[in-house]
Amino acid sequence: MEKKVLNVVSKVAMGTAKKTANSACVFFGYQPKLPQSVNKLRKF
Repeated sequence: MEKKVLNVVSKVAMGTAKKTANSACVFFGYQPKLPQSVNKLRKF
């Protein structure tokens, strides 16, 4: 059971990382730096 929960959490985290790598901040003037591993997930 624990392995299934951890698998779901890792899939959610990967999906969130992909979304944030391909989007920009909606606020003016502040967007935190992304780690290099997340920058590799960019589509463009």
